[in-house]
Amino acid sequence: MNNDKHLPILAGIITWSAVAYIEFQRLSGSPYVAVGVIGYVCFLVLFATVVHQLGNRQYYRRHRFFLHLQLLIALLLLLIHPSDLAPILLVVWAAQLADYFSRKHSILLVLFSNMVFYLIIVMFWKVQSHFVVALTFLGFQLFALGTAFARVSERQAREELEQVNQQLLATRIILAQSSKQEERLRIARDLHDILGHQLTALNLQLEILQHKVDQGLQTSVMETKQLAKQLLENIRAVVRDQRTAITVDIRQAIQTLATRLPELTLEIHGNLHLESAYVAEQLLLCIQEGISNAVRHGNAKNIQLNLQQEKNNIRIDIDDQGIGCSSSFKPGNGLTGMQERLAQFNGHTELISREIGCRLSIALELHNA
Repeated sequence: MNNDKHLPILAGIITWSAVAYIEFQRLSGSPYVAVGVIGYVCFLVLFATVVHQLGNRQYYRRHRFFLHLQLLIALLLLLIHPSDLAPILLVVWAAQLADYFSRKHSILLVLFSNMVFYLIIVMFWKVQSHFVVALTFLGFQLFALGTAFARVSERQAREELEQVNQQLLATRIILAQSSKQEERLRIARDLHDILGHQLTALNLQLEILQHKVDQGLQTSVMETKQLAKQLLENIRAVVRDQRTAITVDIRQAIQTLATRLPELTLEIHGNLHLESAYVAEQLLLCIQEGISNAVRHGNAKNIQLNLQQEKNNIRIDIDDQGIGCSSSFKPGNGLTGMQERLAQFNGHTELISREIGCRLSIALELHNA
């Protein structure tokens, strides 16, 4: 994500600097010099603001407005001072559209900007090849737009792959713990079916033998029978212990997932006692999605995870110290997916804005689990 931000910022600033340096010289002595300088500076500020927070859904609406302002400023600069370099600002503007508009919407914006640009050339510029100039910069804009969409697609594919890898890792962790429970149950069954039955038969044989041997051997036979009974009781105790359900250690699974985010500090408070591997897997996937969203969209570096359980009622709070969330925030696919996972447990999620950062609250009941 850092490369997605830094490279466009660097390229845009270098391009803007080259164009602005030449244009400021050309504008010197012009009555529009102050307007031109202010326009170029405002364009740079808007550009840096938009690109610095690429992909942050919290600011989508504001950044769309900033992109429209950039277009307006670029067209006004072309209107007040005809220049063969100033249209490059339209190329810089087009390179930002892919992160905030659909492909169709972006192409329409580019075509609209070029229609206005062509009208400005025809009406106010003293050049002969109006159509060629407009068509040339249209090609540059479409190239920049296509490159931007390729970058966005690559980033989305990378994020989806990472999410799938985390889900596979979470499933593997839960299955590993679940397999331990299955192994214990298998051992318990073997002890009960094999040793338990044989010791019971041995006790019966010793009971019969006790009545057949001489008086002098009866004491030894009785002691042997007592040892066999004690051994049978010990085996039954081991079987009962092995049959006791093992709760899934969800804390270990969460910490394993957190190691894939080396820049994140995760504090876990409390614990959950989950006997169902399926429930543990669904909760782990929700927690993983919540942490990923806090890091990806909230730029969170510190997260506190609070796990609370009262009988069958579970509550999980994911508190981050990121950039926060606005009240007009609309749930994306991540939160929608969580809600779908929790619906089978009468659960729900709630995103709460805090003084610093956000809280994702997860609540559910295990009555039907």
